[in-house]
Amino acid sequence: MKKTILLVLICCFVGSSFAIAQNDAATIYFKDGTKLQGLAKLINGDQVKFKKVKGDKSQKYHFDNLEQVVINDREEASTYIYLETREGYFNVVRELEIGAVNLYVLEQTGYSAPMFVGGVNGQMNMAHGNYYDIKNLYVRKGVSGEITHLGSNQLFSKNFKNAASTYFSDCPVLVEKIINKEYKKKHIRDIVNFYNLKCNDQHVLILKK
Repeated sequence: MKKTILLVLICCFVGSSFAIAQNDAATIYFKDGTKLQGLAKLINGDQVKFKKVKGDKSQKYHFDNLEQVVINDREEASTYIYLETREGYFNVVRELEIGAVNLYVLEQTGYSAPMFVGGVNGQMNMAHGNYYDIKNLYVRKGVSGEITHLGSNQLFSKNFKNAASTYFSDCPVLVEKIINKEYKKKHIRDIVNFYNLKCNDQHVLILKK
């Protein structure tokens, strides 16, 4: 009986995490140059579920065949691409900034399954599942540069100040702002913007001399 209850509860919690995602207005771009407009949502970590209008039967497309997917799931539209975040491992990431340095975030959200723990007199008590929202930050110089992980919002993430200072070491003025904590991890978009608008121009001028 307890096993049955446990399975039901797990299904409810897992189901609730998938129910968060809604169908939003979207455009999906294929690698062959074609595109489709309609309603879409991300599923299974590496696919998009798409239909042209509400009430149509949905179709699933794997990101292996897609150039990008643009979904109006936030205040401003989000662009999702398939990126090799480390050798042999591809993930769907959201583009935050595009320029000399590109900024991406890998978002993982949902609910951990509830667990039963032992109580007094052998009674089993349920420990509720917890909501998790993990954001990993990645940067890349140009369209074919090496992917670098700058950290995440997890407690035991790598030292962002050191990682960012090393990555942007060709721009001393930006490194100084990072070291002095004028720019912190929460300012990552400002950091990349600063580099793209100011540091990169300086670097180009130096190369031309």
